[in-house]
Amino acid sequence: MHKTFIIAGLLLTIVLSVVLSPHIALQASLGGLNIWWKLVFPGLLPFLILYEIILAFGLIHGIQAVLSPFTSKLLKMPRVASLPFIMSLLSGFPAGVEPTMKLLQDNQLTKQQAQRLLGYMHFPNPIFVTVIIGAGFFHAPIIGLIIISTIWISAFILMTVHSYLATRKSKAHSDNNNYHPQVNFAASMELGRKLDGRGLGKVLGDSVAVSVQKLFMIGGFIIFASVIAAFATSLLDVIRIELPFLSQAILEIHIGSYAISSWTMSQQSVLLGCALLVACLAFSGLSGILQVSFYTAGQALQMFPFIKYRFIHAIFGFFMTYILWKPLSWVFSKWLRIEYETVFFTSTESFIPATYQARQLPFIWKESLAICSLFIVFIIVITLCRKLYVKDHLF
Repeated sequence: MHKTFIIAGLLLTIVLSVVLSPHIALQASLGGLNIWWKLVFPGLLPFLILYEIILAFGLIHGIQAVLSPFTSKLLKMPRVASLPFIMSLLSGFPAGVEPTMKLLQDNQLTKQQAQRLLGYMHFPNPIFVTVIIGAGFFHAPIIGLIIISTIWISAFILMTVHSYLATRKSKAHSDNNNYHPQVNFAASMELGRKLDGRGLGKVLGDSVAVSVQKLFMIGGFIIFASVIAAFATSLLDVIRIELPFLSQAILEIHIGSYAISSWTMSQQSVLLGCALLVACLAFSGLSGILQVSFYTAGQALQMFPFIKYRFIHAIFGFFMTYILWKPLSWVFSKWLRIEYETVFFTSTESFIPATYQARQLPFIWKESLAICSLFIVFIIVITLCRKLYVKDHLF
C-alpha cells in the first residue's frame, strides 16, 4: 500500500512540475527529441533491421549452438541459458529478458538461475556504443570500440567470479558437463529458421516494422527521461557543479551518454569521460531497470539483486577503463591501421577524430570478410572437436 502511495505522489509531483514550468518541460522534450531523431534513430535503425533478419533466419540459434558449451561453463547454468545471453550480447537489453522468462516458465531454469542470468546478460547495444557514442558523439569510432570492449571484459570477469561464488555450494549446474551430441551449428540454424517459418518478403517487412516500433519506444524513454532530468537537476545543485550529467546518467543511458560526452569534450578529459560512460552504460539507468521489471512482473523474481549487480558492474567497469585503456587503444590502432598517437590520448587537446574515406571501403570489406572467415573456421574446429569427443566416448 505504501509503495502505491509513494509512486502516486511522485507522479503527481512530476505532473505539477510540468504544469507549473511548461517551458522547462518543452525545452527538455525538444532536447531529448533532437538526440533521438538526429543520432539514435538513423544510427540504430539499420542494425535493428539486420538483427531481426538474422534472428528470423536462425543465425542466432546457430551461434548459440556453437558457443553454448563455453557460455554454460562461464555462467554455470544449463546450456539453454546461452540463447538469451547471446541475444542480449548482440542486441543489448532487454532482448534477453523475455526468453529468460520463457525458460523459467518451462522449468528449464530455476528461480536462482534466472535471477543470476538477468544480471549477467544486461548489456548495452554494441551498435549504439560504437556508432552513436563513438562515431556520433565523439566522431571517433575507436572510442566506441574501447568502451564496449571494456564493458564486456569487466562483465565476463564479474560473471566468472560471481558464478563460482553462487554455485560453490550448489550442484544445480552439474548437468553442464553432460554432452549433447545433437547440438550443431547448421542444424540449429535450420531449426531456428523452421521455427520462424516466414518468407523473405515477410521477414523484411516485419523487421522494418518491429525495428521502428522499438525505436519509437526508445524515443519515448529518452523524451520522458529528459523531462524528469530537467526537473531533477534542481535537486542536485550541490553535486551539479562538478557532475552536471548526473541526473541524466541515473535516469537513461542515451541522454546520459550524450551529457557525459558533452561534458568530456568541455573538460578535455577523454579517459575520465570514457570511464564515466562505461559506468553509465553498465548501470543502464532507471529506464533500463524499469524495462527489465516490466518483463519480470509476476515472476516472483526480485529486482534488488539485479540492481545491486548493476551497481557493482558500473563501479568495476569504471576502474577497468583505466586498466584497459592503453592496451585496447594499441590493439584497435593496429587493427584499424590508425596512428597510435591519434588513438591513445587522455585529453581533447590532441583529439584527432579517426575518419574513413571512400577509398578505404575495400579495406573495410576485407576486414569484414576476414572476421567472417575466422568465425567459419572456429565453427569447423569446434564441430570436429565435438565429433572426435563423441567417437572417443563411443569406443
